[in-house]
Amino acid sequence: MSYITKTSESQKKLRDWLALAKENLLIAQSNLNARFSPYHTICFLSQESAQKYLKAYLIAQGWRLDETDDLKKLIKEALSYDASFSALFSTTNVLNGYALDGFYPGESNFEHIDKIKAKEAIEAAEKIEQFVLSKLANFTEIL
Repeated sequence: MSYITKTSESQKKLRDWLALAKENLLIAQSNLNARFSPYHTICFLSQESAQKYLKAYLIAQGWRLDETDDLKKLIKEALSYDASFSALFSTTNVLNGYALDGFYPGESNFEHIDKIKAKEAIEAAEKIEQFVLSKLANFTEIL
């Protein structure tokens, strides 16, 4: 059960998080088969999308926003509301490093990100998207 209050401000906040999560994922998806595919950026945006979907779910539960990029930490937070989020732990392994790589490119394995890894990142983000949206299905008036 979701606990977000039905105020217009809280509904707008949830809509904004979901819209930005979807936008990140759409950009990643649309670039996968581009003439020049920025695979690193695709992976980064996939991680960002997953992060925003998880935060949207948590915000809907009344969670106070935490400025973490760690998907495993967000899953642990979600577990306090719904044990079925444990199914996403392995999915976070695919994505978790890409946010850090995006902010600190000198520390990343930039040259080792190929189309296969970019596709895996998109698929992982899509899995998190579908899972979270199924959990927020009772927010049809918001979505």
